[in-house]
Amino acid sequence: MKKLPKFKSEEKEVRFWDTHSPLNYPKEFVDIGVPFEISPELLKRALGRKEERKRLLTLRIGQHQIDLAKLIARCKGIGYQTQMRIWVIEGIRKEISEHPEMRKFVTTR
Repeated sequence: MKKLPKFKSEEKEVRFWDTHSPLNYPKEFVDIGVPFEISPELLKRALGRKEERKRLLTLRIGQHQIDLAKLIARCKGIGYQTQMRIWVIEGIRKEISEHPEMRKFVTTR
């Protein structure tokens, strides 16, 4: 049976779990005995959503901004393109909330 390695940093642990499964280390984890329940309302909302197909978008962004986005994303444990997509979505939501007259042009997602 495999033993979990000791990690020198959270970053190394994140990299490890990107390529390994906890299922390969069954003796290293303990069942806490608390049942996991999903709210029926949350489940309905999640099942009702259809993932929108993502389309390729090309932006010219300075290398410094890309490096900063990579650093921030790494600290959060996500990819930098995902982080940038989150920022775009947040920016759109902010603009719509600050300019209510735009809501009539926006379909709810």
